Amino acid sequence: MGLSGPASYFDGVTSRRRPVLVALDDTGLRLSESDGAAPQLWPYSLLREVAGPPGALRLSSQSAHALARLDVRDAALAAAIRARAPSLAAGERAERGLRRRVALWGCAAAVSAGLFAVYGLPALADRIAPLLPWSVDQRMGEGFDAQIRFLLPTGDGDFECGAGDGEAAGKAALDALTTKLSDAAALPVPLKIVAVRSSIPNAFALPGGYIYLFDGLIREAETPDEIAGVLAHEIGHVAHRDGSRRVLQASGLSFLFGFVLGDFSGGAATIFVARVLSEASYSRAAESDADLYAVRLMRRIGADPRALGTMLDRLVAESKSKDGADVEKDRDGGSALDYLSSHPAVAERRRAIDAAAGDAPARPALDAAAFAALKTICGPETADEGS
Repeated sequence: MGLSGPASYFDGVTSRRRPVLVALDDTGLRLSESDGAAPQLWPYSLLREVAGPPGALRLSSQSAHALARLDVRDAALAAAIRARAPSLAAGERAERGLRRRVALWGCAAAVSAGLFAVYGLPALADRIAPLLPWSVDQRMGEGFDAQIRFLLPTGDGDFECGAGDGEAAGKAALDALTTKLSDAAALPVPLKIVAVRSSIPNAFALPGGYIYLFDGLIREAETPDEIAGVLAHEIGHVAHRDGSRRVLQASGLSFLFGFVLGDFSGGAATIFVARVLSEASYSRAAESDADLYAVRLMRRIGADPRALGTMLDRLVAESKSKDGADVEKDRDGGSALDYLSSHPAVAERRRAIDAAAGDAPARPALDAAAFAALKTICGPETADEGS
């Protein structure tokens, strides 16, 4: 074993600093923690230097989480890493890069202030979001996904359903539905649809094709097309870049430039924006556009384009049956109003959905067996849930 020394590791999911022992072997850096977990290997060829605190070599690795970072303050260890990793910039080149980044940040700040003065933040977000490369959406989505999994309460089980006992058939059904919708949508980014282990009736999308379908909403559905309709609506938000607009509106251009320039490293800003996205309330126009997108997508796969409206009506009826504002809370603290709270004017939306749907013939998006499996993707329904 070669040279070794201490360093600080950030896993990209939480903000906690974790001490590690870094050992240099023939192929890369071997990161070992004191808890006895299996060491991580960061190959030399995949190491990248990113902006860090003074006196530290901050590294990322293309083999690790996009937001994972390693801070090396031991000068001898940092020099040895530089010698073995030709992909890292030499000191002089790094200083030139830092000066360029500082200049770019200055330009970005000036451009941001000027555009804000001319257009205002909401209008500015509308103009910029469609111009972003889809790779920026994907990178944002990956970072926010890690924080969403950390932020959302999901009880004692895993965040994502489908890997537990008796859940494989449900996962296969959701994957089949995802493939059908993805093929029809033909977006520039792959869709990553997951079922979330939470009885809150909710669904939302992040930039880059990340969509979260909560178990509470799955259990409310009476047909596979109702689930497909909700997903098609969320795919509409992805296609229209509504999440990226929300990021810009919530945080301005500084957050975006952090992604573009490669200096984004997570932390409080990511947690803030992830929370904003998970609780996003889009404009009435954005919701209407996503509804119409869902109608077109449902027709494209041959499913019932009216099913989304039917699902919304049922959630409204359930909320009224629980005395409106005094809605009974479920075990996660949510209710049928969670999904509706960010999707206003349901009656108006239902009329628009029906008008756009027409009288197209439909066949279910999933067969009966697959739909039954999907309903239990997060485990069997308990007696109190079914009542």
